[in-house]
Amino acid sequence: MAQLSPKRGRALEFSMPALSSDGLKPALAMAANQRNTRSLMGSFKSGYPTSDVTMVDSQGTKALQCENLSYCYGGGATIHDRALSEPKLIDVSCAFEEGCRVLVVGGNGAGKSTLLSIMGGKKMIPRSDCKILGKPVFHDSTLNLERMYCGDWWRTDFFFNITVAELIGEKLLNTPRVQELIDIMQINTTWYINAISDGQRRRCQLLECLAEEKKVYILDEITTDLDLFAREGLLRFLRRESEEKGATIFYATHIFDHLAEWATHVLYFAQGKIECCCPLSELKEYHALVAQGTRCPLYALMKDWISRSYGGAQQDCSTTGPNVEEVDAPVLETKNLTYSYAGGSPQLKNVSFHFGRGARILVVGANGAGKSTLLSILGGKRMIPRGHASVMKKDCFHDGGVSQHIMYCGDWWRTKFFMNLTVGALLGDIAKSERSQHLAKVLQVDMEWKINEVSDGMRRRCQLLECLSTPRSVYLMDEITSDLDLFAREGILNFLRAECEVRGATIFYCTHIFDHLEGWASHLLHLSQGEVVKFCTMDEVSEYHDLCKEGNATPLYSLVRRWIYQEYDASEGAQPWRKLAKTEDGRLPNLGLAGPFQMTSG
Repeated sequence: MAQLSPKRGRALEFSMPALSSDGLKPALAMAANQRNTRSLMGSFKSGYPTSDVTMVDSQGTKALQCENLSYCYGGGATIHDRALSEPKLIDVSCAFEEGCRVLVVGGNGAGKSTLLSIMGGKKMIPRSDCKILGKPVFHDSTLNLERMYCGDWWRTDFFFNITVAELIGEKLLNTPRVQELIDIMQINTTWYINAISDGQRRRCQLLECLAEEKKVYILDEITTDLDLFAREGLLRFLRRESEEKGATIFYATHIFDHLAEWATHVLYFAQGKIECCCPLSELKEYHALVAQGTRCPLYALMKDWISRSYGGAQQDCSTTGPNVEEVDAPVLETKNLTYSYAGGSPQLKNVSFHFGRGARILVVGANGAGKSTLLSILGGKRMIPRGHASVMKKDCFHDGGVSQHIMYCGDWWRTKFFMNLTVGALLGDIAKSERSQHLAKVLQVDMEWKINEVSDGMRRRCQLLECLSTPRSVYLMDEITSDLDLFAREGILNFLRAECEVRGATIFYCTHIFDHLEGWASHLLHLSQGEVVKFCTMDEVSEYHDLCKEGNATPLYSLVRRWIYQEYDASEGAQPWRKLAKTEDGRLPNLGLAGPFQMTSG
């Protein structure tokens, strides 16, 4: 298999020895013994593609050059962090020419983020193990003028609560580049960094990272908080950086919507080792799936590879809980619901719909369509007049008994708690149930993890485990799979399908990620600018079935994309994120997510 330079047409050829099955513990010692082999890739086990070629030297400075890179966490100064972890990277060797767009993929814990953080200069390694543009990634500080790394998200409030405009600075703020990024990510420059939601803050950090042009962009799961329109806009921006300016982009993600058309190369990790490194044009398994007419072919291939790295397909839980009681009314219902924040324009306008027992409802719409607001109202988080929203025949806000029926997962834990509990202690006795044990396996959560000591993504998985461990009648879920790899995402969706089909639970699921949802939803709710466009069964969505008949490889994504682009086209260039009024203290963020505000509804 050859790695082609998109700029010069030269090839780097790779030696691909068989992957050891001895396990990870002796891996670093084994890697040390193999220092002189100059092997660049491990082959795939059990049906993965293999090749036997030798490396050929290629002239010119590489965007990335890794040679036999191995890495463990630990080695700290105290007894608490002195021990070394299992190897996170094992004998990683690869090289990419400038101008590549590299899709970095693998399961949770495969080594992707560790490699990217090393490339970003965040971890100390020997000089010769990893170089960017010919410079050692940790030791040469001048590399920061040419390299941008975005992977460690701001996790706390800062001492100085400044606006986005002050963060970027007047000089950069007025450049066409920054103005384009502001519109792509729908950022209001009067937002105060401490006063906005986690998702909005991530978009502001991404703007700050991309404000200046670089030669190498290292991006770790950057699009989880963007809707389909913004995500495609950002990827188009990055593609232009690559094609017109020769920038090299390394992009790790679990979201594969239309990425096959964007990436030039694939770098796949499993258990700390490179298992596949090639141009996408040479990925025969992908092209075979395309030829077969497989739905979402890139997603299907990655799901197969990642599932195999975990040892096979997800196993269903045999016991999920008691059946949901029958009610002689819709399980979820709204009637002429209108809602606005702080006396502003309505976020929801005369919203009416109803769904019955056992429905799996996919809620779609652009950013600002009202999805999260509606979800929080159904979850009893917003005060509204009686009679406008009900769950299981009970008023969402005024009837306290409704909470026993609802699981609401939309407000993520954002801070450290006074008590640093383990996950097992947090769950208590239910941690031992078959249901909890199955979910912990699906979500790859260790019951001994301490909540205050894990990453944001791991903490979200812990919260999801806590939310789902107790059976409920209705699940209200807002973008719950953005921090899950394909294996965990598939497992959770299978679990939720079983909750509906076996127990009769109802799922209300908001998302911007569609590559894993083909055939999952039974019903659809489409919102646009706070209004219901349609609510119906998926069987009644004729446009979707027309796309299926035409052989569209991603019919659900293509349909939602069409709707959202039509909505933006109809707005005739309206940019509401630029029109948000600034309050006296500057703390009013989009959708009023900063704290207690006076609200109107009716």
